[in-house]
Amino acid sequence: MELRDACRIAWNELKHRYIALLANVLFSALIGFFLAHDMVRTLAGGSMQPGVSFPVDLWLIAVVPTLGALAFSREYISFSYLVSEEPFLKRLRFFRMWAIPLKVVAWSRMLYMTMCLGISLLVLVSVFVTVSGPALLGVLSVAEYAAFVFVWVGYAFAVGSINPYLEFGTTGKAILIGSFPAVLLIIAGVLMFYLHFKQPVYLWVFELARGNPPAAMILSVLIAVLGVLGFHRALVYRLARKDLP
Repeated sequence: MELRDACRIAWNELKHRYIALLANVLFSALIGFFLAHDMVRTLAGGSMQPGVSFPVDLWLIAVVPTLGALAFSREYISFSYLVSEEPFLKRLRFFRMWAIPLKVVAWSRMLYMTMCLGISLLVLVSVFVTVSGPALLGVLSVAEYAAFVFVWVGYAFAVGSINPYLEFGTTGKAILIGSFPAVLLIIAGVLMFYLHFKQPVYLWVFELARGNPPAAMILSVLIAVLGVLGFHRALVYRLARKDLP
C-alpha cells in the first residue's frame, strides 16, 4: 500500500517535468557515447588522452549519480531560486499539509529518484552498448562487458540515493555550499589517480570487475539495494525530526 501510493505520487510529479527529464536523457546519451569512444580507443592500445578521459571519469563519478535528481530543472540551474525559494521544502510542506505518512513521502522521493536515474541510465547504457559493443565484444567476454556496466549502474544507484536525502532533509543553501567542495575533491582525486596509475579511473574499475565478473555483478546489485534502503531509512528519520519554517 505504501509503495503503491508512493509510486503514484512520484509518477504524477515526474510526468509534468518531462522537459527536465529529456535534458537528463540527452546528457546521459552524451556520456554513454564518449565513454564508449574512449574505452574502445584505450583497450585497442591507444595511450590515455586526459582531455577525453578526464571529462568521462568526472561525469561517471560526479555527474551520473546526480541524474537521480532532475539536474537540469529550475531548482539546480538557478542557484538563487534554490536558496531563496527553497523549492524542495515547499514540496515537503505540501505533503505535510495533506497528512501523507512520512514513509510514503520518503518512498515517493526514493522512487522519484529511481525513475529519473533508471531512465537516464537506460539511455546511457543503450548508447554505450550500441557504440562500443561491436568492437569490445570481440575482445571481451559478455560477462566481463556486463560486469563493467553493472558496476557503474550499481554505483550510480548507491550514491544517487543521497539526492532525496539532500533535497528534503537539508536546505537549498546546504546543497549549494556542499556541492562545490565535493566537486573540487572529486577533481583533485581524479587528477591524483592519473598521476599515480597513469590510466582512467573507469579503466581501473573495469580491470577490477574483469577479475571476477559474477562477483562484481552481485556486489554491484547488493550495494545499489543497500544504498537505496539506507538513504530511505535516513530520510524517514530526518523528516520525522524536521521542523518546517
